Amino acid sequence: MSPRIVLSGVGTDKLATTLRDALVDQQPRVMGLASAFVTVDGVRELLLIQKQAGGPKCRLVAGTDNAITHPEALYLARENGWGVRLGRPFKPRGIFHPKLLVAGARFSASEGVTGLCCVYVGSSNLTTGGLAANVECGFVSEEDDCVVSGGQAFAKLWSLSLLATENELRNYAARFAECARRRTASELRDLGVDDTRPVPARPKDLVSARLPPRPAVSSAFAVAAWAGLESFTGEYRLQVEFPRHAGEVISRLVRGRAQAGGRIRVFCPDDEMTRSMQYRFYADNSMFRLNVPNDAPGAAWARAHHAGIAVVEQGLPGGAPIRFRIVKPGPKVSEIVGRSAALGTWGRTSTRAYGWF
Repeated sequence: MSPRIVLSGVGTDKLATTLRDALVDQQPRVMGLASAFVTVDGVRELLLIQKQAGGPKCRLVAGTDNAITHPEALYLARENGWGVRLGRPFKPRGIFHPKLLVAGARFSASEGVTGLCCVYVGSSNLTTGGLAANVECGFVSEEDDCVVSGGQAFAKLWSLSLLATENELRNYAARFAECARRRTASELRDLGVDDTRPVPARPKDLVSARLPPRPAVSSAFAVAAWAGLESFTGEYRLQVEFPRHAGEVISRLVRGRAQAGGRIRVFCPDDEMTRSMQYRFYADNSMFRLNVPNDAPGAAWARAHHAGIAVVEQGLPGGAPIRFRIVKPGPKVSEIVGRSAALGTWGRTSTRAYGWF
């Protein structure tokens, strides 16, 4: 097929389909990718194409500027045998911004990929938006018409990038998590961090939503957890249950600070009082449970209305290890739920949703 300019995101045209058709037809032995932004769903889509194309070996150079690339996308690529490196800018105020795919017979230190059979260069990132939703434009060539300099460009990008060591990935994951906590749900969408459908704004919206296949960032980097208050236990105290991932975040925040019987000091910012609460894991239902005193702000309201969310956050340095608030339905709840939805850092039980960030 002759070299061509392809549009995607217009009508039914998708870049993922164009790449799949070309790679399945050519059956390359190796494939090199460079992308400014990479998301979990983007890598999952390329893994499917890789399998259909005969399983070529893959190398990925991913940009991490502006903390948009998902850390878990890079872990996912490594877990599936991809070589992964981190792209970087070399000029002040510049960023790593290429979008390139080259496929062929073998990797070469000087030529990047030799025996080229497919080259794509264009505007599309390795994201759901880039592969399927956004209006994008790119150049595609195959077989004898392949542009040899495409392989050479990949060679240079690969040689100048950083090896994605465990230390580098953990440092980036921590930076991504910190940036995500400062961003609003709408900012996450606008920046392309969100790789999902329209983002839900209420906990009950998540109860029927499709579960994320993998979060953008691991719960190991979270400093806050929340749970819907549609259901709870406790006849005399409000016992808020946090399922596994959310509960493990809180456990990490209070580690080494608990007293006998799992008692911990908890700061309630709504009345600026510190209370003693019990936090324990219950094996009978695999839930973590925080026993909230009846005089805590919002406790009586939650009992009466079975709505809103309970939020636990890391405490301030030198103070109680965690902060606790009951947040009634409204813009604040929408923001918290929207952030978790955008990042894929949420789960659900049969009655309510929960999340972390």
